[in-house]
Amino acid sequence: MIHLTAIEAARLLGKHPNVGAAANQVKKAQQVDDLHGKVLAQLVGFPAPVTELLFHPKRKWRFDFAWPDSMIALEVHGGVHSGGRHTRGRGFVGDREKMNEAALLGWIVIEATPEQIKSGLARNWLTRAFQITTPRTTHHE
Repeated sequence: MIHLTAIEAARLLGKHPNVGAAANQVKKAQQVDDLHGKVLAQLVGFPAPVTELLFHPKRKWRFDFAWPDSMIALEVHGGVHSGGRHTRGRGFVGDREKMNEAALLGWIVIEATPEQIKSGLARNWLTRAFQITTPRTTHHE
């Protein structure tokens, strides 16, 4: 996989009409990768999470990070201060549907912003969630 900075992508594309959009996509991908690394750093000491876990039997909803044996998930909502998807009408409504369905399936979902990840608040919430759950085990006879 080739990794380019937003500036490198813009230089490669020159004056192409889609240069701004391509540069923004590269920048967003870099921000997501950076945030993913910060989240994983905060999860040191926890069991290894499953990323992008498809959790619903009928919908294609995924959790950012999940511990299926404990029915705990972490959803990171970026773009909170910049009008991102999670704070705009349809995106916000869709997130509520997803979170309510997850709750009805028995999941504890910790929803956190990047600031709450960086501050350690999300780690604290996850610690408390693991304290109140008992991992499910499969019994074989």
